[in-house]
Amino acid sequence: MTKDYVLGLDIGGTNVRMGLVDRSYKAHCVEVVSSRAMSGSGNTIKALTDSIRDYLKRNAGDKEIIAVSAGFPSVIDRDRKKIFSSTNLTGIDGVDVPNEFFKALNIKTVIEHDAYYLLLYDMISNKIETEGAVMGIYFGTGLGNAMYINGRPYIGKHGTACELGHLAVPGGTRKCSCGNTGCIEMYSCGKALERIAEEKYPETELSDIFLMHADDAEMDSFVDHMAIAVSAELNIMDPDCMFIGGGLVNMKGFPKEKLLSYVYEHTRKPYPADDLNIKFSDNFPEKGIIGAAMAVFN
Repeated sequence: MTKDYVLGLDIGGTNVRMGLVDRSYKAHCVEVVSSRAMSGSGNTIKALTDSIRDYLKRNAGDKEIIAVSAGFPSVIDRDRKKIFSSTNLTGIDGVDVPNEFFKALNIKTVIEHDAYYLLLYDMISNKIETEGAVMGIYFGTGLGNAMYINGRPYIGKHGTACELGHLAVPGGTRKCSCGNTGCIEMYSCGKALERIAEEKYPETELSDIFLMHADDAEMDSFVDHMAIAVSAELNIMDPDCMFIGGGLVNMKGFPKEKLLSYVYEHTRKPYPADDLNIKFSDNFPEKGIIGAAMAVFN
């Protein structure tokens, strides 16, 4: 086995995780830096590439780095070069990221919406057949969504497919960071959970909110909105397999069986409802990094 590596980047609105991944999909020298500090620097791309350059000086040694692979929480163009919209990471909209990275680092760079890297990891680690349609829905700060059809990522006409989080909730009044009003991720993801915690459960740690209040009406509605998003995609695509994951689903006490029951309730009968293949996705810090590297090695 050759000793070459991919530098995998999992770029979020709060932190950037980076690590060197080998062909056995093991992550080495994993570090976390603040992406919020980069957003506030006045030049996000320079701050990001400076951080990567510093990381490589300390960790690359004589390793052969064949590529940088970066997952962004962003809408990306069809050519997978320019960021259309990155609401949680400012200063990169319209930027040709692979070109800027190459100029700064002299290493080939590929970018993708981070949900596609998470789904690729889930597919490979679970040995999912590439024939047919496989979906992933990841509930975190926002709603990440990706799909592969016959082993290839489906990104749509403009590269902006799988923006499931912006399905409109009838009568929804909450302003979304995308600029629209009533997007379902404002009722089913991290930002909504923080609002519920502040308004309803100020004495409860956010990490314990499902453990303590999963059966309350407010939390029940929250889980139901999650199920509506999942069932919408199931009804439209009738996939061979769907993964549900993200930090929110992996919180202590999260009611997975309740979520599945609501998904079934909202999904068309008899099919796809009577033959759903839903898997809960593992969540661990290096997952996005490894998924990013898998995209290069595969």
